[in-house]
Amino acid sequence: MTNYQIYTPQRGATLLVVMMMLLVLTVIGVLAIRVAMTSLNISTNTQLGQFLGQTADTPINQLYTSNLSSLVDLSGAIGYALQDSKLEPGNEYIFCYKPLSNEKFAASLGVAVKRPPTTKTAKAELVSGGVDAFCNLSSDFGSSREAVVTQVAVKIPNDAEEDLKPGALLSRGNNLSSGTIMPKNVVEQQRIRVTTTSVVPSFTKNLDAAQNCIGTGSGNAGYISDDTSSDTKGFETIATCLAKLGVPVNSQTQEFNLQTIFTQTQAP
Repeated sequence: MTNYQIYTPQRGATLLVVMMMLLVLTVIGVLAIRVAMTSLNISTNTQLGQFLGQTADTPINQLYTSNLSSLVDLSGAIGYALQDSKLEPGNEYIFCYKPLSNEKFAASLGVAVKRPPTTKTAKAELVSGGVDAFCNLSSDFGSSREAVVTQVAVKIPNDAEEDLKPGALLSRGNNLSSGTIMPKNVVEQQRIRVTTTSVVPSFTKNLDAAQNCIGTGSGNAGYISDDTSSDTKGFETIATCLAKLGVPVNSQTQEFNLQTIFTQTQAP
């Protein structure tokens, strides 16, 4: 008796179809994972940017809501900058925002003075002040979460503000028809510009290189923070230096108009 074996080609075709389906599902799965990771990365970057922006705004808001008399006192960074800039205008008065410290906010004892460089890519020159004014990326965090470090710079602008409309710096209720630039009770007004630079040190691959952008003291004053003046337009700043290193950074600049008002409390 002869036995015959019958081979059905359908089995091979079925196996091929199954393998193709598995391959397609694998590709779809890999693409789905990549899309999910990209979405997560975008979401994380957005949240990080918002967090950095809020952190950079904090010192500015604190200055804005501070008691005016203590703000312009010589023991504070603003008062010190107002007086010292009369001798040498154009300098930056820097300090590190340390809310966890027991030190007075923006105390002049923790302020260093930077002289802007003469070339766009050069670092600033340290005029006075010590290492305490420069944020230490390893320890000077703005909260117990130890995530963000914020460097603050104060500058008293001495150039004309081209972007402002005529009369933008005048106080409310002023009447130019009287022939005076300032109201009768305003004896002085001064522009003050504050720049904050917030950085996340844990995202840097080279902490020493990032620290060199900010500076460490007399041997390395770091780069300037404010490049909005006409004499420093386009200059290398702490923020641009950190950005080149791929470090998440956010820089905020706010300008205030400080007016000294004379108030008569008793009739002559």
